Amino acid sequence: MKHLWIGVGNSEEEREKIIQNGGKLLSADVSNDALMVGLYSNGISCDSINSSRLPTYPAYKQKRILPYSWKKQDGGEGISVGYWNFPYINLLSKTRTLAKAAKKWAKRNKNEDVTVWVYQMHSPFMKAADAVKKIIPSAKIVLIVPDLPQYMDMNMSKLKKALKKIDWINIQRLMKNVDKYILYSKHMADFLKLQDGSWMVMEGSYDANILLDDNDDRERTDKISVMYSGVLDMRYGIPQLLDAMKLLDERYELWFTGNGNAVELINERAKTDSRIKNFGFLPSRLDLLKKQQEATMLISTRDPSEPASKYCFPSKIFEYMVSGNPVISTRIEGIPDEYFEYLIELPDLSPETISEKIRIVGNMSPEQLRDKGKSSRDFVLTQKNNVEQMKRILKFVL
Repeated sequence: MKHLWIGVGNSEEEREKIIQNGGKLLSADVSNDALMVGLYSNGISCDSINSSRLPTYPAYKQKRILPYSWKKQDGGEGISVGYWNFPYINLLSKTRTLAKAAKKWAKRNKNEDVTVWVYQMHSPFMKAADAVKKIIPSAKIVLIVPDLPQYMDMNMSKLKKALKKIDWINIQRLMKNVDKYILYSKHMADFLKLQDGSWMVMEGSYDANILLDDNDDRERTDKISVMYSGVLDMRYGIPQLLDAMKLLDERYELWFTGNGNAVELINERAKTDSRIKNFGFLPSRLDLLKKQQEATMLISTRDPSEPASKYCFPSKIFEYMVSGNPVISTRIEGIPDEYFEYLIELPDLSPETISEKIRIVGNMSPEQLRDKGKSSRDFVLTQKNNVEQMKRILKFVL
């Protein structure tokens, strides 16, 4: 059987160039790579056709993204297609070049049994899978859905909203060719009106190959650091988290990494409270993991009442738990209940409740901090690593 992956993969060399030109390593890139490694680790080699999710010109320095190819770790061929990188035009350009590459691949493999893996409910990727299906009608299409398109950008212009509606019509049409769905939240099945037996839940995974040593022997200080990583959005409880700092004594520090529309508020508060520190985007994912490990605790304040919270699993939860530090999190519907055996639940987003939970962790002994962090770390590394998660997917799909 031949396997084709359609997603956001890049070679390591090209990824460094992307960062130099103004791109970022996004959670989608991390998840895409982890699942591909999971396939390889379960004995499956696949070719891949990719298109990077980059900022448009001039935020990203290149007007034209050039195509390139590379040999993947599993022996398969990796292709990243070229496209024009202007707003709105980029979607049309990607759709055309991805479909062209997919047709070429399908013609080479038209006499094979084929499984096509599509990472993300993204119309250019789904259109490329459709191109394979037209040449190889027996091809099985597996769609991995980390997020629903409607909830991936909540601050759209009127023009973008109109185009998004048209895009959604195209996606629904392309769904007719999908055989199996891998959903990051069970609630997606109702939203997408999927038939029983056509979907399974796999809320994400962690690549256990990307792992720091445990932090049992790290040097502790008198400071108690609370870290928030990821999209710094006003909707994600950041104003309340900042207000909670006013209720905590001088031992506590609040660390931020990432970017978003809450940066201005964070920086404004940092001017009057030196305990608030914004590190911005860190140079690499390894730097981010190290910083998370340096913190005393990590926190996720996603609002359970926010519509998108029902249809997502925050990928940073895996990174948080693998840090070996206690993790405080709201109970959003996208996080399965089993995780709250290891997370410290934040029942609401009032500054008083947030400060109370932070204080509880801050008052833990070194042994309690270590035990709480170790249990969550072991849970992810043994049960939610990319190899085990992909093993579950393969059992469902093949």
